[in-house]
Amino acid sequence: MQINLMIAVFAAAISASAILKKIEAISIVNILGTVLLLILSVMTGFEVAAGGHLYHFGSAVYIDSLSEIQLIIITTVSAVTAIYSHRYILCEYEEKAISLRKAKAYFMLFQVFVFSMIFLAVSNNIMGMWIGLEATTLATAFLIGFNNSKLSLEAAWKYIIICSVGLAMGLVGIILFIYSLNAEINTSMLQWTYLLGWDKGFNRTVLMAAFTFIFVGIGTKAGIAPMHTWLSDGHSEAPSPISAMMSGILINLALYVIVRFYVIVRMADGLQNMRYLFIVFGCLSLVISTFSILKQTNYKRLLAFSSVENIGIMSLGFGFGGLLGVYGALLHSVIHAYGKSLLFLVSGNILSAYKTKRIGKIKCLIKTMPVNSVFLIIGILVITGTPPAASFFSELKILQNGFNNGEYLSSSVLALSLLIAFAGFIVPFVKIIFLDDGTEELVRLEKDRENIVPLFAALAMIIFISATFGNLMNPLINSAVAIICG
Repeated sequence: MQINLMIAVFAAAISASAILKKIEAISIVNILGTVLLLILSVMTGFEVAAGGHLYHFGSAVYIDSLSEIQLIIITTVSAVTAIYSHRYILCEYEEKAISLRKAKAYFMLFQVFVFSMIFLAVSNNIMGMWIGLEATTLATAFLIGFNNSKLSLEAAWKYIIICSVGLAMGLVGIILFIYSLNAEINTSMLQWTYLLGWDKGFNRTVLMAAFTFIFVGIGTKAGIAPMHTWLSDGHSEAPSPISAMMSGILINLALYVIVRFYVIVRMADGLQNMRYLFIVFGCLSLVISTFSILKQTNYKRLLAFSSVENIGIMSLGFGFGGLLGVYGALLHSVIHAYGKSLLFLVSGNILSAYKTKRIGKIKCLIKTMPVNSVFLIIGILVITGTPPAASFFSELKILQNGFNNGEYLSSSVLALSLLIAFAGFIVPFVKIIFLDDGTEELVRLEKDRENIVPLFAALAMIIFISATFGNLMNPLINSAVAIICG
């Protein structure tokens, strides 16, 4: 029932974007649609909690606790960014930066983006997951280049080319994955639930090659280093609400697809060591991103490299395995989604007020934009794993599990990277927030009072997750851990 309603919501929202003539009306429909999707995803969560999993449309749609976590992230972040987009697009239109046609296109692409991600999260078909990822590429490419500036168009083309090559590798991996089953191919073999019960053996050599292709190819979309080169430009040049969705949702979803395949691969005898793909590439992501953070002069690029760092943390959690490691990775994926969304939305407000992304051009934000400064400080503390945020406990669990399992080198890389990233965040943002060189009089900007409702919504989710992951959220996360760990 909920899936049927979700489809109806998307159809109504896209139709509204095409038919309605007023931006305010289109935006309100967009907001109402995403809020309704959030309500439906929560209702689905109660059904999953009661029954363990759900099937819809025969077995084409499959929702378990692992996909439910993705649904909650998708719909909450989408609702927050839809609220933010209302004022964001209206200001762009009033300043004549965009036309009515372009504003309508934004909301239409927004809905296509959300639909693609939900389709991916609930698909029981491994090719359906790939199609969902490809659809997100098409939608977000136009959104990255939305401003039509030289840099945004360059970032959009870079994103299309790199991610298309990566997804092509992922498709080769999926084809090899099916071939590794050593059986006559039928449509059932494309269903994840069918593959989960596969007991007829695998061609280990082909399966190893298949998962490597899948990891590297789809890992490109996840922003795993060194396949991350599109991410810093894409997140930096995209409109801020889209940056929030790409960083908070999309990279999580790409990693989710890899983990879905890994659950099958780890069942094959002798392939348990494929987990080292997560560890090796996780460490690479940490090292490359943390040192990149140190030299950034653009605050949106700094946030983008932080996404690479955090995807590395999650990768290590899955690679270390065990209940603690996987629990920490899943918890980190949730809290990172809300923390990074908050930071990108604050950065959008700062960009709107100062018209620059340069760190050195902004000073004493605590006086000029005190409300946004408070949200910025909270977001920084969350994303750097400062207690009592849930990110502190997720990183602690991953570290603890790594040392317990004897992964001393990679655990040490993680610990050192966390310290470097913390310094890399604190130094530039302390300058932005508190530095006053006394060269000019500073006054509070009117922009500080605009578009802060979605910031409160993102903060509410951070507080909720940090307060409830050990009790209310615990059964859902533990159930997802059980799916991954078997």
